[in-house]
Amino acid sequence: MPTTATATAQKTPLTVLRILLTVGIAESFVHYLDNTVRFSDYTGPNPPAVSSWIAQWMIPVSWVLFTAVGLLGYRRFRQGRLSEAAAYLAIYSVSGLISIGHYAGISINDLSVFQNTFVFLDIALGIAVLSFAIWTARYAKASVPEAPPGVMSGAR
Repeated sequence: MPTTATATAQKTPLTVLRILLTVGIAESFVHYLDNTVRFSDYTGPNPPAVSSWIAQWMIPVSWVLFTAVGLLGYRRFRQGRLSEAAAYLAIYSVSGLISIGHYAGISINDLSVFQNTFVFLDIALGIAVLSFAIWTARYAKASVPEAPPGVMSGAR
């Protein structure tokens, strides 16, 4: 029977993930909403080729898709399907990491303090979620029991 300390230690990663996703979803909602409403602020008058194909309607659609992937990662994590959870969470982290692209076509000075704050928070949360995904993948790999001799080689 697990001790209280063991049970708490097992719940800690789930609590961290809950906090990361709750804060990440709320923060990205504000950022993506602002990005949609003030689209031209983020793109500048002459967007670079790397982002010139992005249309305003893509911003809220991508938020919904990224959020769905993040929630799927959370669900897989709760189910103990850690390798799948890690993959989904890594994909979700892109929703924040991609925010660095705002500065490909505009200067930091072209955005307001509010906008820059949410861009930087988005990037920081993307790094945090990616770090959690990497930890999860490593933990999943370390917790897989070794196969009996001959199983991996196909010998019987």
